[in-house]
Amino acid sequence: AGAALDEEWESFAAEAGRLRHQLRREAQGGVGGAAFAFVEGALVQAVREGHWLLLDEVNLAAPETLQRVAGLLEAGGSLALTEKGEADAVPRHPNFRLFAAMNPPTDFGKKELPAGIRSRLTE
Repeated sequence: AGAALDEEWESFAAEAGRLRHQLRREAQGGVGGAAFAFVEGALVQAVREGHWLLLDEVNLAAPETLQRVAGLLEAGGSLALTEKGEADAVPRHPNFRLFAAMNPPTDFGKKELPAGIRSRLTE
């Protein structure tokens, strides 16, 4: 077990060294510095592939996030990926299902869902 752990740490150290090198090159204005890319998460995958998705503690989500989800709840709903820089929205797969759970808004730190979102959900 010790040798395997040593190997993992060596791999981690090598990866950290490569990242350090990339960041230095970027700081010096060089080509090939650190690159960031949009990675599709569970929501986008579920929308594309028709999976079921549970949004737990939905009333803790930021209003901006809830507005993005609201588009999926409309007839012919879709999800615009503006972070990815694409103009085309991801169409909702016919088998996609969204479940939302929340604790009562009377609990500490909780809030009511906006009426526009709440009216699209079943209680």
